[in-house]
Amino acid sequence: MIHANYHSHLVYCNHAKGHAEDYIEVALEHNFKELGISDHAPLLPCFMSSAEFERFGKSYRTMTLDTALRKYLPEVEEAKKKYAGQIKILSAFEIEYFSTSEFFSRYLRKKVDYLNLGVHMFEYKNQILNSYSQINYETIYAYMKAAIDGMKTGLYNTLVHPDLFMYAYKDENQERKFDEHCTYVSRKIIETAIECDVYLELNANGINNSRFSPDWLYPCREFWELVKEYPKVKIIIGADAHDPKTLVCDYIRQAEEFAKELGLKIEDTMEVIH
Repeated sequence: MIHANYHSHLVYCNHAKGHAEDYIEVALEHNFKELGISDHAPLLPCFMSSAEFERFGKSYRTMTLDTALRKYLPEVEEAKKKYAGQIKILSAFEIEYFSTSEFFSRYLRKKVDYLNLGVHMFEYKNQILNSYSQINYETIYAYMKAAIDGMKTGLYNTLVHPDLFMYAYKDENQERKFDEHCTYVSRKIIETAIECDVYLELNANGINNSRFSPDWLYPCREFWELVKEYPKVKIIIGADAHDPKTLVCDYIRQAEEFAKELGLKIEDTMEVIH
């Protein structure tokens, strides 16, 4: 069982449960060494058109900048002090990458211990598309570009759920199939992670998100079989917890078993590099 997690969400993102202490209590109960609290960073109107912000802002449901600065970060910092000597607490944000957002990532990076890069949406032909519903054999290259460009900034420590593109991928026949486009994109993402010294996350919450599907949507076996070919890549398992109780749950155990089955080397703890 893992004893560290670097992908945890609090109530402030508006689609999760619990405060910092709720997560820390679970972590201490299960002898965690480290806990990273990494709620979704605010989504700013300047990242996209007003119509797109109206649409994505409602669906993404993240905190405002005011909430981030006045509630979220102070809560995590207070928890660091209170539990010093019992568990190492790290502050973080999970944040998107757009060509217009790097300044904001640099601003937030100065306020936390690390950043997670999560590509839930991406730019394609002057539009913002949704990674959960708008990836096909053409748009997958724009997803790849967002992931690669983000990693190359040197701001992000981990690319979380790197295989999220397989959630609803459609090939040229409108089928969900890991094809040559997926293979190419996967290799480029893996190779860039190695080049930029960025961790790849095996996301346990993807198992939860796949519970109504006959197969896992992510983690995607074909993606991680490719990862196995690269011995230099660094991998961590992330709970992507949206509820304190999911820090330790069946999905984590299944992710560990999956990694063991494939022979993936999982890091016990994550080093903050960026």
